[in-house]
Amino acid sequence: MGRRYEVDGYTAELDEELQVVYRNPRGKKLQKIPDRLADTEGVRRLYRLRRALTRHRRDARVQAEAWAAAGTRVPRALAESDAVWREALTDAGVEPAGDPSASDADEAALIARTYVHPDGHTMTLLLESPFARHWDALLASQEEWELTDTFATGIRARRDTGDTGAPRDTGDTGDSELPFPERLMAANPGREQEALEAAYAFGWSLWGSPPLYKSILDDDLENLAATAPRFLPAFLDELADMCLKAGGEHKEHATGYFTRARSAEREHHTKPDERWLDARYATFADHGALANGALRARAKELAPRGAVVSPDQLRRFRDVLVRRVHTPHDLYPGMAADLRKVARAAGANPESEVAALLEGIVPKVGLCAGDVNKFWVDALKGKALELLVERRPETVHDVLRLIPDDANSTEDWLSLLRRSGALALLTGERPGLPAGEAARVLHDWLASEPTWRVRSDELYDLAVRLAPRLAADAVPVRLPYPEPDRRRALIPLDLADELLEHGVPLADPPPELGGAGIANMLVHRRPHLTLLLADPRFDRELRSALDAELELVGLPEAGISYHRHYRPHRATERNSWQSTPGLCRTPLGREVLRVWLDRQRARLRAGLDLNGLEHLLAPFVHVGGVVDELLKDEAAAREFAAVDVAALVLADLPIQADRPAVEGLMATMRPEDLIGTRPMPGLRTRIDETLPGLSELQVAQAWKALQTGVNCQEGLRRLVARLSG
Repeated sequence: MGRRYEVDGYTAELDEELQVVYRNPRGKKLQKIPDRLADTEGVRRLYRLRRALTRHRRDARVQAEAWAAAGTRVPRALAESDAVWREALTDAGVEPAGDPSASDADEAALIARTYVHPDGHTMTLLLESPFARHWDALLASQEEWELTDTFATGIRARRDTGDTGAPRDTGDTGDSELPFPERLMAANPGREQEALEAAYAFGWSLWGSPPLYKSILDDDLENLAATAPRFLPAFLDELADMCLKAGGEHKEHATGYFTRARSAEREHHTKPDERWLDARYATFADHGALANGALRARAKELAPRGAVVSPDQLRRFRDVLVRRVHTPHDLYPGMAADLRKVARAAGANPESEVAALLEGIVPKVGLCAGDVNKFWVDALKGKALELLVERRPETVHDVLRLIPDDANSTEDWLSLLRRSGALALLTGERPGLPAGEAARVLHDWLASEPTWRVRSDELYDLAVRLAPRLAADAVPVRLPYPEPDRRRALIPLDLADELLEHGVPLADPPPELGGAGIANMLVHRRPHLTLLLADPRFDRELRSALDAELELVGLPEAGISYHRHYRPHRATERNSWQSTPGLCRTPLGREVLRVWLDRQRARLRAGLDLNGLEHLLAPFVHVGGVVDELLKDEAAAREFAAVDVAALVLADLPIQADRPAVEGLMATMRPEDLIGTRPMPGLRTRIDETLPGLSELQVAQAWKALQTGVNCQEGLRRLVARLSG
């Protein structure tokens, strides 16, 4: 059988361009394989032949170019034995030499093997000398290539990983590791042919590796586990390497194959060289392709009950742990426990080993005091932190960069400050902290407390403890005012007041304190703010901030959103003051509130339309219960009670209307939000009956005026009740 295969007149043949061509019985070329030829051995044979010839052309061209670049001596016999090599060498500009540069007995040199196919094709391949005879047998039995000649080349073998798409018959210097499947054959003396046939069945050949289709690979691995389980770890390792080199989505598969390779070793009681194995772990750790489970299993493997681990094994295991960590997510809960276990088996100090681990990972991912996966809790529970500070003094500054939220609790955070010596550095008990650094650290801590959480008394007390050092530094402390791209924090006015008592200078506040929001200003521990309000800078800006919020002009700056204004009929809104802010109870706050109420009364007396009344009532919804507690005023209550809402509604209607009729209509309505552009059908009917002849636009205008009036009536009713004694 040659290049042509026929069934019932339908043919498949390999043309001069090495393409498989199909024809019908009349000789017409077909675009696809006919059913008569589909899934036949003859067609598969043609495609195997095509693969061998096309890959040989490609590999020869690539190799010739590499030899040209390296200046490698190539024997003339290679060009004379194979037209493909002759053309490739000519195109690459390689002039063959007369004699090889190494003896025939040099096993490091490639050996040329010339094969012939039944269809007449010949092909010369370059093979590793120790394995050539095994390839001869495989090519003869599986590919129909018979050996006809062999000669030495003198070209030293370049060790190659044999990844998909790379030529295998390469030469010159390189990596010292054999390619696959030669590596598999070398690891199984006496079973070389069996190993090679297993690799061939899996997809390895002289022309490439199996494609990385995971579902197919997994099926083949299952078959291999059933037929040749002794080879399974090597195949899994090779697939892991191929996936790691391919990268992308294959990297995850590399992790899985590596883990399965180690499991297969344990299952089949394979004992690889420990240094080689640890080097494998390190390689996959470097690439972020090492699973938690693989590391945990390695720790158990190294240190079962009663085992003795050498110091070198311990060092290599710790090195793998360090190299595995690229981001905080690479830490796993039992990492420190695994290292302690191996350290005890090696007779080493477990805490010293954990300190060495931290010394390697802290510069890469920073230091933390608590996390969801419990790594840091476990790692820092012993003496590892103190030992780490001894080995790496700059760890103290890593601790200073932590905020309370970096720990599982404020108590854990404070413990970390004490144990590391960072607290002593801050208070001045231990020298070495530049002036102003304590003020900066305190600002960062205060800025970490979000507005939605109760203030930490521990942080307040710690700040007071730092006061003597802060005063001595004479560097102004900046309160955590709002900043772009940073979450809002509580403003501890009481702490600022106490710091002033200790002589600590405060930085100038920004206008209106940066729009921090009055409800976010804390005065609990120093309700009178005597010293802070005596400072003209803070007196001025606090007055301005409170006044701006009462006028609602400061709400957007304070991070409070609202639908243009607060709805007057609501008792409270989402962003209303839920309780009286402490600042309002200070003499400054009471004064600003009283001035603002007088201003509101003056606006009322000056005359308002319906829209103006709505806006006048809105701030009272924002301040809520502050009116009950601090703004009782019978005279003001009478003024607001005297507002004639019906008259304002009549003035806002699109047509003149009878007042009693309008008042009667409003009496049937209840306070509610203005949603949409049209009234509900029932109300629409009553509007049409009270105000006949309105256009659709006028109906919408009338409904808005009527509903706003009803809402203002409810707002006035609630406000009058609050103002009344």
